[in-house]
Amino acid sequence: MGDLLISLGEGEAARQYYEKSLEIAAKLAQAEPNRADYARDLSVSYERMGDLLRSLGEGEAARQYYEKSLEIRAKLAQAEPNRADYARDLSVSYNKMGDLLISLGEGEAARQYYEKSLEIRAKLAQAEPNLLERQLDLVVSFYKISFLHQGKVKREYLLRALQILLELQRAAKLPPANAGWIAAIQQELAKGGGQ
Repeated sequence: MGDLLISLGEGEAARQYYEKSLEIAAKLAQAEPNRADYARDLSVSYERMGDLLRSLGEGEAARQYYEKSLEIRAKLAQAEPNRADYARDLSVSYNKMGDLLISLGEGEAARQYYEKSLEIRAKLAQAEPNLLERQLDLVVSFYKISFLHQGKVKREYLLRALQILLELQRAAKLPPANAGWIAAIQQELAKGGGQ
């Protein structure tokens, strides 16, 4: 219901449903603290609340929920380091924290989160080079982190993102929904991204 209300532009109404969902997820995780699936569900509930609050312009409140989600995901990834899904979840949390901090004007802190996300995504992409999701995640990380740098470093990140996309395009693996990313990066490079 919360997702539906958000899609209808009713964020405040969605908040009530997300809060109820979060309450249930928290009770389940508390009742059975060794259930990783309950912990993961709780992290998703925290993340959704963070997303909602960020969309409502409540950045500081969103930060608290993102931090709780990130804490759970870090524990899950540490407990089972071979679980690619837990590692990806953690990379998403780092990315969302980076996005939030950018919007709050905390660029240096954002860069640190983006770098952590990029580190995880690079490892995942190396481990599963034929998995499209891994390559697209890597492109997103390169692109986002490029905006926190200047000169040659910025250009290098943009070119690495572009290289992945062009390789996917040549292999006919680039989804149509992502085809516009090539033009966006080329445009950024043409504007002097890193010159």
